[in-house]
Amino acid sequence: MDKPSKEFLTHSPEETIALGRELANSLQPPKLVVLTGDLGAGKTTRIKGLAEGFKAESQENVTSPTFTLIHEYRGPKATLYHIDLYRVDSPRQLETLGIDDLRDDRSLILLEWGEKFERFRKERDAEISIETLGENDRKITLRIP
Repeated sequence: MDKPSKEFLTHSPEETIALGRELANSLQPPKLVVLTGDLGAGKTTRIKGLAEGFKAESQENVTSPTFTLIHEYRGPKATLYHIDLYRVDSPRQLETLGIDDLRDDRSLILLEWGEKFERFRKERDAEISIETLGENDRKITLRIP
């Protein structure tokens, strides 16, 4: 049975980052986390807070891996892999990323656009969705099956 989902409202990028720091406590590795939301909704902003929450990287150094596809942030208790699958369209392209090779007991794999692949809908340990409510207002939902 799924645990109840938790919903949060944020009203600025700074609040979204702060919430990401708080969510680090709920996402102890190893975990595969699917991040959903429209283009520009704030998925990378959320990861800035998670990276800080795990003491893996400062928010200024967390950027979208849209073109590099994978960014790695190493902290004392976790290694965060921020992966953007927006430009990945086929299982073959996905396979070349070697995501399975990144899994270990310290890994927190954060997949933007992971819902594009059925495999990640089934394998995910958590899902964080973000919904745009206004210019800076966001509804963020954490689901841990």
